[in-house]
Amino acid sequence: MADQSAKSFLSLLEKSRIVADGSLKSALKDLANIADGEKVNTEKLASHLVDSGLITRWHVDKLLGGKYKGFFLGKFKLLGHLGTGGMSSVYLAEHKVSQQTRAIKVLPRKRVSDKSYLGRFYREGKAAAALNHANVVRIYDICNEADTHYMVMEHVKGADLYEMVKEHGPFSPETAADYVMQAASGLTHAHEKGMVHRDIKPANLLLTEEGVVKILDLGLALFQQEEEESLTVLHNEKVMGTADYLSPEQAVNSHNVDHRADIYSLGCTLYFLLTGKPPFSQGSLAQRIAMHQTQQPPSLFETRPDLPVELVQICEKMMHKDPNDRYRDCEHLRQSIANALARQRSAVTVGNGSSYGATLPVGAPPRSSKRSAPSNPGETSIVKAQAGQTLTEHRRRATDSPFVIDTDAVPDSPSASVSSKVLSRSPVSNRKIAKEGLKIRTRKRPKKVPAWLVGMVVISMIFILVAVVIFTAQL
Repeated sequence: MADQSAKSFLSLLEKSRIVADGSLKSALKDLANIADGEKVNTEKLASHLVDSGLITRWHVDKLLGGKYKGFFLGKFKLLGHLGTGGMSSVYLAEHKVSQQTRAIKVLPRKRVSDKSYLGRFYREGKAAAALNHANVVRIYDICNEADTHYMVMEHVKGADLYEMVKEHGPFSPETAADYVMQAASGLTHAHEKGMVHRDIKPANLLLTEEGVVKILDLGLALFQQEEEESLTVLHNEKVMGTADYLSPEQAVNSHNVDHRADIYSLGCTLYFLLTGKPPFSQGSLAQRIAMHQTQQPPSLFETRPDLPVELVQICEKMMHKDPNDRYRDCEHLRQSIANALARQRSAVTVGNGSSYGATLPVGAPPRSSKRSAPSNPGETSIVKAQAGQTLTEHRRRATDSPFVIDTDAVPDSPSASVSSKVLSRSPVSNRKIAKEGLKIRTRKRPKKVPAWLVGMVVISMIFILVAVVIFTAQL
């Protein structure tokens, strides 16, 4: 049914054992029926097997290259290559029994001979495996097959934020703020466990199809940075991606940093999400590292003049050179961003009389910021916007005040202007007016006189009149 090349491909496939014999025979039978006697070349054979879900295109490339070994690692069948970094390679894998997909991070064999390195790998890997948070990529196991050591991790279906920005451009202010808040939440969990990432950057933040941000490489980055400390001094290009988000203190001594180094890197990440470039995008690796230590990055307003002022202030505080001038922890940072978003939403709701839109308002600070926004965006004091308390609601409540006047009942009076002032006040202001004794005079209607009283008056007047007449006659 096939030429020699296709037979060779099929032979290698059978040797690889990546497809069960029964499933392979069934797929070949279906292909023969489709071909209806015509020759099937290698490409058609491979495409049919891929479409049938038995192998992947990665398998095809390997088999066409004459390789049929190395498709299994412990309990997992490798399905494809997800990426390679300076310290590891990551593969997509499927559990042979449960058929659940996982990401497998394999350490380079050249590192295995370093016993101290391997010891840190297992120690930090176990600590990272103890993390269980929605915004952190889970580590399920740490295993080895002979001299191959690897981590079994959660497979995130989605893309990292670096690739998303490069493909689609910078995010809206609200979207960028939301992603940074999620990352801060995951970092809070890690920091509480005594771990510092030290490699926060857009490429290490994965976005799932459901819009959840997950931090990659927590734990692994701890020992990676110990190994790479000298690389920044040597200006090795392997740390280029890290250098763009490296805190000033970490470039000097990566052993003597705390969780505030992650806050700085997350601030640089927010800068990238809003502008499409890191804070210092020009110059060599050494020059960029020096800039992080000595210079202020270009203002975000130079690239995005429409950004909300408070969000820019938050980003700047995250990137302070001195760790003591940054947010004290990631939970404080997360709350500050959340409060800033709430104030922006409240300003839009009250200003427009409608619900909050899809993006943050832009330009100058909201009119309500003078009352509600603290002078320092890092302050924890919050002026909470009451849910549903729109301008219409304020007016409805004011109308229920006892000081609102029916203007139709009091013609030719200044009641209309008084009423409009009362309507513009909140219920608290109305109570204040009442306390101070505001009095509004209206025209009183005369009381009705009882009929019996009228009769008595008339009779009395008659008697008085008769008496006057008699008295006059006698004179």
